[in-house]
Amino acid sequence: MKKKTQRVIVIIVTAALLLSVMIPVLSVFARASVTQSDIQNIKNELGDIQAQKKEAEEKLKSIRNDLSKAKEQVALIQEQVLLCEQEINVSQAILDEYDRQIAEKELEIQALEQQEAEQYQEFYQQVRWMEETGGVNYLSILFEANSFADMLDYAMLIGDIMDYSNGIINRLKATQAELAKARDALESDRADQALVQQELEARKVELEQKRADAQALLNQIAASESEYAKEAKELAESEARINKELKDAQAKYAAQIAALEAQRNAAVNMTSGNWYWPLPGRYKISSLFGGRIDPINGRRDNHTGTDIPAPSGTPIYAAQDGIVTTVNRNKNSSSYGYYCIINHGGGYATLYAHQCQVPIVSEGDTVSKGQVIGYVGTTGRSTGNHLHFELRVNGVRNDVLKLYPGMTFTSPGGGTINGG
Repeated sequence: MKKKTQRVIVIIVTAALLLSVMIPVLSVFARASVTQSDIQNIKNELGDIQAQKKEAEEKLKSIRNDLSKAKEQVALIQEQVLLCEQEINVSQAILDEYDRQIAEKELEIQALEQQEAEQYQEFYQQVRWMEETGGVNYLSILFEANSFADMLDYAMLIGDIMDYSNGIINRLKATQAELAKARDALESDRADQALVQQELEARKVELEQKRADAQALLNQIAASESEYAKEAKELAESEARINKELKDAQAKYAAQIAALEAQRNAAVNMTSGNWYWPLPGRYKISSLFGGRIDPINGRRDNHTGTDIPAPSGTPIYAAQDGIVTTVNRNKNSSSYGYYCIINHGGGYATLYAHQCQVPIVSEGDTVSKGQVIGYVGTTGRSTGNHLHFELRVNGVRNDVLKLYPGMTFTSPGGGTINGG
């Protein structure tokens, strides 16, 4: 078998073995995955729900305070109504007593009037009897006297009889007058009490209306409390549900990262040369990793990446499969300008800086090796269009050219540099 054929077979077998190892990694990307953007969206939704829940709880607290006040108001008015009813009952008892006493006075007056009538009748009958039986009047009685002394005695007797009758009648009239006066006083007092009774009845009607209004307000507040309590409960349930979604999403995202790292560690040696050059065909380096003279201030500094010149808008490709962890959308917030970072697992991450616009990928996106992630520019602290290509291993900056063994690059001075 020719050496060329053997070489082709070896390449095919190697590719097949590599694919068999990489397929699980790619399957991680193929499955429905959770991105950092998805997690942020859930966090935003959770924040909205929590804000609504807080607002609902504050409203519920206020409503319950109003409800407590309304209950106190209803109870107070109810107490006033009861006291008013008691006053009305007492006033009615007073009126009833006045009516009883007035009725008694009326009966006493009627009895005296009857007695007066009877006394008049008796006096009248006495006079008639004396006139009818004696055939004489009082004057004739006086003339029957045998002497002046007898006449005086007769005159005194007649006077005594008349005085006695008149005295009885006068006393009856005096008593009647006193009773009438007492009755009038009772009726006057009763009239005053009746006015009090009317005022009490009017007050009761007013209190009943206040109680009805307060009860209506209480019912309205109670209904609002029930509504807000229901809303607060629903928001609490939503919060619990979204918290679970967030926890599940974060766990799934962490599992994706862990699976990616584990499978990548098994699939490829990070220094094996299986990395894609982010600017294919452009291998001239304008500034290497490490010590250099800063092109802007002319001072000695430590360059954290490798600069690769290219025209503005040149596509930038992902050096390896991974997950986008950072996207800077504000070119003035960093000396890198617009940039993005991709986590490749195994502690490896690459940074692509000075892009001409916001990178076309987002946090949480899963990218494949050789996928366009942005375009060359000169944003941030830059003197011209180029890609600042940076490697970080376990958070420590390293020379990215070590990832490309066997590749040859043109140095800033015009010589050649070998990768690896």
